[in-house]
Amino acid sequence: MNYDMKRSGAYIQNLRIQKGYTQGQMAKALNMDRSYLSRIESGAKGCSVDLFIQLSEFFHVSIDSLILGMERDDVLKHGSKVQLKKEIAELIDRLTTFQAHL
Repeated sequence: MNYDMKRSGAYIQNLRIQKGYTQGQMAKALNMDRSYLSRIESGAKGCSVDLFIQLSEFFHVSIDSLILGMERDDVLKHGSKVQLKKEIAELIDRLTTFQAHL
């Protein structure tokens, strides 16, 4: 998984909306310009480490969920799917080799 500014920004926007903040209210609470927050939420601007820490404390979520744009459970599910796909591909390769020897 990599840092995707658009996914991260959309996640931050969803958190803001869930908590009932307008962009203006949240920007004021975090001591930033509303337009800067707008660019982050749209994925046009990334966050600094300091801002990720501030957002993590503000929303009471993990920094990795902010960076990856998803909850830890979703990250684990994604990792499990990737591992499962890899194992299936290996099994198909073994079966193909086995079939060729028949």
